[in-house]
Amino acid sequence: RCCRRFHVRLTEPEIARLQALDWGAEPDVPRDFWHRLHGHTYFRRRPEDGGCVFLERAGAACRMHARFGLDVKALTCRGYPHNIASTWPGEVSVVARLDCPAVQRAAGPPLAANRRQIERLVAELGTAGGFTPAQLEGLSREAVTHITQALVGLLDADNGLAPGARAYALFLAAERFRALGASFLNDTATMAEVMPSLLHSVCEEAGERTLGYLGPLSRLQFREWLAAYCRRDEEIVCPGPALRLRRLIALAGYAVGLGSLHSMGREHPHIALRRVRLFAGKGGWEPSSHDAWASFRQLLVARLEGPQFFGVAYYGQPFFSGLRALLQTYALVLAAARCQAAARRSRRVEAEDVQYAVGAIDHCLGRSPLLQWRSWRLMEERFAGPRYGRLLNSLGWE
Repeated sequence: RCCRRFHVRLTEPEIARLQALDWGAEPDVPRDFWHRLHGHTYFRRRPEDGGCVFLERAGAACRMHARFGLDVKALTCRGYPHNIASTWPGEVSVVARLDCPAVQRAAGPPLAANRRQIERLVAELGTAGGFTPAQLEGLSREAVTHITQALVGLLDADNGLAPGARAYALFLAAERFRALGASFLNDTATMAEVMPSLLHSVCEEAGERTLGYLGPLSRLQFREWLAAYCRRDEEIVCPGPALRLRRLIALAGYAVGLGSLHSMGREHPHIALRRVRLFAGKGGWEPSSHDAWASFRQLLVARLEGPQFFGVAYYGQPFFSGLRALLQTYALVLAAARCQAAARRSRRVEAEDVQYAVGAIDHCLGRSPLLQWRSWRLMEERFAGPRYGRLLNSLGWE
């Protein structure tokens, strides 16, 4: 599946090494296996099914892997689904990418069992300088750890909050931390004293849900934001101005509720956005269970404990901007999950819908060539503060 979904980058030394492989008398070995798109080289993909040219026609295995083993393959292929990011100076963290269905099912060995393989990958990738002072926004390592542990604790707390209210409480807590400032947050002894009351207050506020609703312009911008996160690799590197123009027109159509996310990538559901009724409020959707949101919890915990939500893991952004973007993904995951549920002709989000949505959003979280531009990420800032609560209210709380 991955060999059909992704455009795999290649370096010049990798191309030379793979061209020198001795396939013996094996027939139909792809010799012209790479091409250049927008200044970068990638494995070619078959036009008929989108698969890598080294993927067996039956789709069961990589021919290169089957004949030569894992270590011969390109770095990107060997690295997936590990997400390796430079964090503190001289250190990297590794999390498993949730756009891999096997990771969501907890199939395969834990990361610790792959330590030697990961260390070899890190040696090839190198380590950057770690978080910069600007990215840390004056926070100490202890303060960062204290904040992320508090949020993970809030995520798991037995406080009676439904999934949507819990997600809003996390967002409110992050906004309170930002308002307190680095000097206060770095005083970890004082923070330990005030943390319980702070978390209690955000849970109370989230449980009240005394919020308004989004206006037409904000709804338009949210649909555009969702479409940007659902834009897949094949749409980003597609050649030709005519095709890019059609994609731009499609994005504009999504903003007003026209079109289907399926045109952004084959894995997305084939249903018109207007039929999903994203902004139906309380009357449009049945509430889902806590268990249905297990994969979303998995996403937040991995990124928070990484910590892989700011710095190199998120477009070089500072701590609080990255934290806000991470916690705002609840609204995006909810909307994408409802698209999937609606395509099943259901008005209730189930675990399979959330798993699809988490994979779709995590695929672009910090990795989107489109969202690397600040002009696109301005939508995250637009939904900061009270407007985010109105967004959740307009979507209808889970």
